[in-house]
Amino acid sequence: MKINYQKLIYCFVMTFAAMAIGAYYNDFGMEKWYHNISQPAATPPDMVFPIVWGILYALMATSFYLTFVTEDKKAQNQKINSLFIGLLFLHIVWTYCFFYMGYIALAFGVLLFIDFLSYYILMMFWGIHKTAAWLFMPYFLWILFATYLNAAFINLNSYIIVVE
Repeated sequence: MKINYQKLIYCFVMTFAAMAIGAYYNDFGMEKWYHNISQPAATPPDMVFPIVWGILYALMATSFYLTFVTEDKKAQNQKINSLFIGLLFLHIVWTYCFFYMGYIALAFGVLLFIDFLSYYILMMFWGIHKTAAWLFMPYFLWILFATYLNAAFINLNSYIIVVE
């Protein structure tokens, strides 16, 4: 397969731009309140998250690219692009709600949308490019784990964390 560098750059720039924006909100919460609340027992150490998310975002961008260049129908390409960019936007919203605002119950609601949209995207990718779907799978599984953690944070703390 010939590499379409324009689409490859687009897929990686959009994905990692969302990661960078989310990292800003994440860092705010980590500095202000995150370490002062009860943590679920299954919460990985802080150093795990940037490594895992860096890998997951690279896999996501690659799977996005593979489906984007495989599908030759313009309408389907627009759908892939819209859904994937929507997913990235929801990641930013989740990070803003959870880490920046401390609205962990609202963040949980956003995460449920992310779960459903991720599953839909995974199934769509499966129908277009199996390798892309397999590359997207670790992200989907991690998101389900994140949903569990978010629910556990609510259970251990409250629906809203007071951010000072």
